[in-house]
Amino acid sequence: MTYPKTKIILILSLLIVLVSSVVTFYNLHYDAQSNQKRLIEGYDQVHRTYTETINDTVSFYHSRAEVNLRSYGTIKAFRERNHDQLYALVAPRWAVLQRENPWLVLMQFHNADGTSLLRLHQPDVYGDRIADQRPMVAYAHKTQRGVFGFEEGRQGLAFRILVPAFDRGVYIGAVEFGVASPYFTDKIRRFAGYESFFFVDKSMLGKFGRIEHRIEVGKYIGIDIPLVHRSFIESYAQNHTDLGNSVVKYANHTYDVNILNVNDFIAKPIGAIMFIRSSSDFDAHVRHIIIASIMIVFALIVLMVFTVDRIYTYVMDKMSFEQRYAQMILDSVPTPVIVTDGKELIAANGSLLGYLGYRSVESFKQEHSCVYEYFEPGDTDDYLMPMHDDQRWTEYMLMHPHKSHKAKITVGEITTVFEVRISALKVNDDIRYVVIFSDISTMQNQSMMDPLTQIPNRLHFKTVYQHQINVAQRNGKSLGIIFFDIDHFKDVNDTYGHLAGDRVLQEIADSVRQRIRLSDIVARWGGEEFVILLPQTKLDEAINVAEMLRVMISEKYFEGVGNITCSFGVATLEENEDADHLLNRVDQLLYEAKNSGRNRVVY
Repeated sequence: MTYPKTKIILILSLLIVLVSSVVTFYNLHYDAQSNQKRLIEGYDQVHRTYTETINDTVSFYHSRAEVNLRSYGTIKAFRERNHDQLYALVAPRWAVLQRENPWLVLMQFHNADGTSLLRLHQPDVYGDRIADQRPMVAYAHKTQRGVFGFEEGRQGLAFRILVPAFDRGVYIGAVEFGVASPYFTDKIRRFAGYESFFFVDKSMLGKFGRIEHRIEVGKYIGIDIPLVHRSFIESYAQNHTDLGNSVVKYANHTYDVNILNVNDFIAKPIGAIMFIRSSSDFDAHVRHIIIASIMIVFALIVLMVFTVDRIYTYVMDKMSFEQRYAQMILDSVPTPVIVTDGKELIAANGSLLGYLGYRSVESFKQEHSCVYEYFEPGDTDDYLMPMHDDQRWTEYMLMHPHKSHKAKITVGEITTVFEVRISALKVNDDIRYVVIFSDISTMQNQSMMDPLTQIPNRLHFKTVYQHQINVAQRNGKSLGIIFFDIDHFKDVNDTYGHLAGDRVLQEIADSVRQRIRLSDIVARWGGEEFVILLPQTKLDEAINVAEMLRVMISEKYFEGVGNITCSFGVATLEENEDADHLLNRVDQLLYEAKNSGRNRVVY
C-alpha cells in the first residue's frame, strides 16, 4: 500500500508542480506585457492631459480676448492707440483674470505695426518694437491669425496665446495672454497624478539667465524644479545621458518616468516635460509570484478556494464603492453633468435628472436614449443638434474645440439655453464623454432680447447677421433682408398715448414672428423699426414675404387704435457685398417706400 500511495502522491505532486509552473510562467509573461502597456498608457494619459490643458487654455483665453474686445470702447481705444483709455477699460478685467488664474503672468495689446500698446502687467512700459524681439508676435502680425505656443519674453518662459483683433474687417493688432509653465505641471499633477518638471534645450540657455539650481540631463536643463524633487532629478541625470521614457528605482521606490516634447508656436521643439509617478517594483513582483507559486504547490486547493473567495468579495466591494464614489462626485457638481458614449446615457448627476424631471438614470432611459433628444435648433449654428455635418454631436464638439457650443432645451413651458463643454475619456477600448451643461439663459436673454416685444434686439441681430452673411458667401446661398417701419407711429403715441403705442409694437412683433419660418430672424431695430433676416431666400421670395406681412398688418385691427400700416424695404445679398453696405441699401429702400406714399414694398 505504501508504494502505490507514494506513487500517487509523487504523480500528483509532479502534476501540481507542472501546472503551477505553467501558470506562473504565463502570469509572469502576461504581467511583463501589462507592465509595458501600463507605461504606454501612462504616457498616453499624460499626453492627453497636456493636450487637453493646452486646448482648454487656448480656447479659454480666446474667449476672454473676444469678451474684452467686444466690451464698450475697447476696439475704439485699440484702433486709436489710446494707451490710457485702453488701460482704464481693461484693467478691471485684468484683475478678474488674475483671480481666475494666478499663473496668468501677462496680458498685452500689440499694435499692428509691431509696437507694444499696453502691458497690463507693466502698464508704464509701452511703445517698444516688441515684434523685433518676439518671433511669435511678428508671426501673428504677418499672418493676422491666432497663434499659441511656448516662448520666452520679459516675463521668462510662458505659454502665450495671441488673438488677432479686427475693426470692421481691418486688422489692428493682437491681444496676448501669457501663462507660466507651472500652471501646466500643476494641471498634470492634479488630473493625471504625475509630478512634472520643465526642461529647456541648452540652446535656450542665454535666454533664461534667472534659472537657479540648474540640473543638466543631456542637452536639457531643468527649470523651476522643487527642492523636494531635486535629489531625484540629480540621480536621474547621473544615470541617463538624455531624457527618455523609463522605469527608475530611487530610494527603495520605483517610478515611471515619461517625457513629452514641448514646442514653440511653429511646432519647433524647445524643450520637454518630465513626468514621474510612483509605481510597483516589477522585480519584487516576480519574486512574490514565485514564492506564492511554491506555497500553492503545498496547499493548492485550500488556498485557491480561499483566494478566489477573497478576491471576488474584494473586487465586488471595490466596484460598488467606486460606482457610489463616482456618482457622489457627479452629484456634487451644481450644474447638469452627464457621462455618455454619444448614443446612450451612461450616468448623470442629480442636477440634470432633477431638471428633466426624472428620479434616476434608469427611469430616464425607459423613455429616452440620451439628452440629445431634447436639443432644439437655435438662431446660429452654435446650437447643438443630434447630428452635425454627418457627425454625432459629441464627435462634432471634439472636432471643433474652439467653437462656443450651446444647447437649447425646453422642459414644460420653460426654455433654457446651456453652454456645453465636453471631455473625452478612454475606458479600455471604449470612449466615454463627460459633458457639462452651464445655464446661460438669464444672461443671454437680458443682453439679447428686447424687453418690450420679447424678440431679439439690435445687438442680437448684428451678432447673427454677420454670421449669416459669412455662411451665405461661403456656401453660395442667397440671403434676404427686410426693413420695415410703422407709418405715422408718432401720431399713435401723441393721440392714444405711449402705452397704446407699446401694445402696437408688441402685437406687430408677435404677428410677424408667427408668420415667418423658424430659421428666419425678426428683431427690433429701434423705435418703430424692425428688421427680418431670411436665410436661403431669393429676392422674389423675400418680396412675397414682405407683401404678405404688409397686407396682414394693414388688415389687422389694433384695439383702441384702429388700423395701422407699415412701409417695407427689401434686398438680397449681392456677390462680395459686406454687411454694412447691405444694411445701407435696404435702409435706403425703406426710405423710398415712406417717401413714395407709405404702406408699400420697395425693392
